[in-house]
Amino acid sequence: MAKMLLRMKAMMLLTGLFFLIYFGLQPLTELVEDESPVAAPEEFVFVNTSECHITGLQRSAAFTCAIEPINKLRCRRKQLITAITKGGSNFLVATKIQEDLHCKYWLKSAGDFYSKKYSKDGHFDLKIGASEEIKIGTGQQIVRIECSNKLNETQYHDVHYFLPPPDPDSKSRRGPEKLSVMVLGIDSMAYMHFFRNFPYVKGFLENLPHTKFLGYSRVGLDAYANLMPLLRGFSAGEEDPDFLLNKEAWLWQSFKTGGYGTAYGEDNALGILSHKNGEWRKPRQPIDFDLTPVMTEMDNHTRYSIDLKEMIHCSAGRKYQEILGDFILKLVPHMQKRPFFSFFWQSQGVQEYYEYARSLDLPYMMLLKKLLDANILNNTLVLLMSDHGLRAGTYRMSFQGMREESQPLMVAIYPEWLKKKYPLAMDNFEKNAQSLITPYDLHDTLMEVMNLDLLQDARIATRMSSLLSYSAKKMPWGISLFLPIPDRRTCDLAHIPSLFCFCRDLTEVPTDDGLVLRCSRFMVESINKLIKPFEQCRQLKLHMVLLAHFLDFGEESFVYELRLRVRTTPGNGIFEATVRLSDVLLLTSPISRVNHYLAQSHCVSDPDLKLFCSCV
Repeated sequence: MAKMLLRMKAMMLLTGLFFLIYFGLQPLTELVEDESPVAAPEEFVFVNTSECHITGLQRSAAFTCAIEPINKLRCRRKQLITAITKGGSNFLVATKIQEDLHCKYWLKSAGDFYSKKYSKDGHFDLKIGASEEIKIGTGQQIVRIECSNKLNETQYHDVHYFLPPPDPDSKSRRGPEKLSVMVLGIDSMAYMHFFRNFPYVKGFLENLPHTKFLGYSRVGLDAYANLMPLLRGFSAGEEDPDFLLNKEAWLWQSFKTGGYGTAYGEDNALGILSHKNGEWRKPRQPIDFDLTPVMTEMDNHTRYSIDLKEMIHCSAGRKYQEILGDFILKLVPHMQKRPFFSFFWQSQGVQEYYEYARSLDLPYMMLLKKLLDANILNNTLVLLMSDHGLRAGTYRMSFQGMREESQPLMVAIYPEWLKKKYPLAMDNFEKNAQSLITPYDLHDTLMEVMNLDLLQDARIATRMSSLLSYSAKKMPWGISLFLPIPDRRTCDLAHIPSLFCFCRDLTEVPTDDGLVLRCSRFMVESINKLIKPFEQCRQLKLHMVLLAHFLDFGEESFVYELRLRVRTTPGNGIFEATVRLSDVLLLTSPISRVNHYLAQSHCVSDPDLKLFCSCV
């Protein structure tokens, strides 16, 4: 009996202890639960206006990695020589030479940059273990060096660019009312691609005044079609030879007329300013500092590829992107002396490989830090931007990749004093973050940077009233971001083709629907009309409809469009376009190719035709 009572007391004690612990810790448990981190939202809001609502997923869609470790690719050859300028003279500096070398060099001075001839050539010897400085000349110079050993084997072949700093005795021409502009472009970079792969840059930006323009949209297929509206103010399809020769045709010329220095650089010899036939189409007035002749010299003599697709290039021990970065930093002393309009663009690697973006995060963060340390960011509006997302490949084939292609990166970085001095203009600027905007708007914005008096509160208020009075039909193509982008703006009012517009809901339609097949055949017939004059290109046939969506224009609209993705034969090309249904079928967008054509189009040189041509 005593043992039973003892057990009952023990059970009661344990039960009491249990309730004491449970109810005593419950408030603490609730506290912990209340303070637990909230899960990050799955969706990202890009545009949120009365006429347009665009969202996107924060996580990436599935994609196939390259068959080689892209992020670990390095230039295979040695960097034996560097270039420096000191005391007004240019020197080639050689260090840690491991064998006797005989070197030849070919020199171009500033006046000869666009010529195929060299202004001077010469030679020098490098001894094993030596560290030498070889004087080359003065001023802006391009020099190509080729060094061979005793067996006549080439051990070094590279091109260097000398850009002397400004005269230290010259007076600064930077006025208090001049704001520099720098475009830092990364090709094929959707905003969400940047969001996922640039943690260092994103963290760095949090300490700087900046605005992320999430509603920035592309208006054309490629870099040329999306950047010409920015650089010239009108679409690539509106080319006028007389206008191209006009000295005010390019932003460089407009800024130069306004007293700015100008600079241009790409990590490509044939870049945005290259004509379709490969000829470089430069503005009438030369750009003050231009990297194109340097990249052309490398492309002709010292280039080699380090990836299987041969899309990432090196010269000696440096990637092309490093050469572009070095060019930007060489310009810093000049940017400290006077206001500048500069345009820099990177395309190698990012155009082809989804995973390449992560390798650019640290270099771009370090570049921005160096610009900050040099006080460049205190007097410069920097546009960290792109032209579109990935245009081809496995990621682009996903529905998410298709949407992200039309949502390029656009981040504006600006000095703090701009917000204090022009509060109304900058308030509008920041409120446009989730408005539907285009390169036409950027052009108008940059044109106003040259005259900051336009940003005074009184002027902005007057222009805001004027903008409200515009009817939809008279709404300008480009609207300065210092003004409020109208909430009623649609893709049509912004001149964004249907293929690039995701304001409208998409309803999937069966691919074997009769109307879908009819529109798909019309799309292929449209391609065949383009390539018909070229006998070396085979006519295409519709092989399969891969995807079809109905575009919803609203209940009150009588407009009906289909967004189509088709596969053609021969060549297995995959194309997308939008077709409007009316009395006659009508293409309402360019036709975009979303898979790689590789060597199938070797018989044509025009990049527009390469998309469609399957050579005989």
